[in-house]
Amino acid sequence: MTGLSGILGTTLDRERYTAMGLGPQLVLETTRIGELDVVVATGEIDLASASRVEIALEPFVGQPVLLDLRRVEFMDSAGLKVLLHQRSRIQESGGDLRLVVGNGAVGRLLELTGVTEAFSISDSIE
Repeated sequence: MTGLSGILGTTLDRERYTAMGLGPQLVLETTRIGELDVVVATGEIDLASASRVEIALEPFVGQPVLLDLRRVEFMDSAGLKVLLHQRSRIQESGGDLRLVVGNGAVGRLLELTGVTEAFSISDSIE
């Protein structure tokens, strides 16, 4: 392998290059807990990465999906716009976008912008 992808073979390498600003600033993982699909976001959701959140949520139509944002350290208006758009899209198809925010930056952003009522929000996955 060549290039950056060839040298990011281990978790330590990925962390080192991310810290240097050379790797992705957002990691998205999709899993399933019982009957519920869960997308876990880690890192920063901003103008550069918000489209990745949109892509991760696109497959969910007519079903509930939980977006775990507890490990998101920063989110700007581009991320908020994606959340609002995906909430509308998923609800129009008969589904539900639920957010897990904990006590971090995302929860504060949702409160400050007055959109907490637009979402089903909890502090934990349970």
